[in-house]
Amino acid sequence: MLLKFIESLQKLGFTSNEAKIYPTLICLKQAKASEIARNSGVPRSKIYRTLRGMKKKGYVQIIEGKPTFFRAVQPEELIFRIRADFIHSLNEIVIELNALSLDSNGFFRKIFRT
Repeated sequence: MLLKFIESLQKLGFTSNEAKIYPTLICLKQAKASEIARNSGVPRSKIYRTLRGMKKKGYVQIIEGKPTFFRAVQPEELIFRIRADFIHSLNEIVIELNALSLDSNGFFRKIFRT
């Protein structure tokens, strides 16, 4: 069952390590990186980089101090953010797709600029 849950989180855009860390933090409420690594199975060498990435995405909060603690964003807030980002992306895609057109020779206008 946990494997299916991790796969579901990955479908929402979580990396494999993020999908292991987030439910671990939900259970622990607040924890140090070493506790998160021990309980999630994510190697300690990858824990800080993954947690910083999750902070950037809005999945976790960092409580600075000695030691530093980490806390998961509440599931309702997380789903709200993911949903809002997804809808925003869909709206951008619709605009871009509607802007596609053929030139007078029947070729797509160059839309990708390098």
